[in-house]
Amino acid sequence: MNKILLALLLLCLIQVSGQDTNGVQYQFSKEIFKTKYKKTYYESYNGVIESLNKNEWKFDDKVLRVYSNDTSLVAIFSKGIFYPEIIVGTETSKILTKSELDTMSTKRKVFYNLTRSDSLTIGNLVELEKLNPDFKTKRFLFWLFRIGFANPQECYFELRNENATKEMKISEFIENAKLTFYYAGTIII
Repeated sequence: MNKILLALLLLCLIQVSGQDTNGVQYQFSKEIFKTKYKKTYYESYNGVIESLNKNEWKFDDKVLRVYSNDTSLVAIFSKGIFYPEIIVGTETSKILTKSELDTMSTKRKVFYNLTRSDSLTIGNLVELEKLNPDFKTKRFLFWLFRIGFANPQECYFELRNENATKEMKISEFIENAKLTFYYAGTIII
């Protein structure tokens, strides 16, 4: 009986004194914006954006998939404010056929998959509301999934809308927003 009471007491203490994940997330994100921040204005994508479905777009030869609980944030990508070249640059990787892949050694297949830049997936996209310095600036975090990597990479970006007002909804904010910061952070383990 004493062991059960001790276990329950210990569980309650851990629950009360433990940090919430939001606090930890903001602590690390705050450090990134404090130490890595360099304001840079990025041009919006000027090519054709082909919508493949509600979560997938093709930018020239690169496919970007975006998953978010807040569907209004998806417009950041569908409008070309943020696009694959910001992450991988202008390099393109040749897509091999199944028969070409079948003739490769296992090591070469692994290397090929690690260097592919034709398909990226963004998930866990959230606004870091507590880190927004003013109502004209919004900061975000997402997880970047690449082909050939088991774990995602945590990435940060900032949007700025000079015409924003305090009452503006996020969908309106995105309409005239510009990307002003991007940083690829650590691998999530």
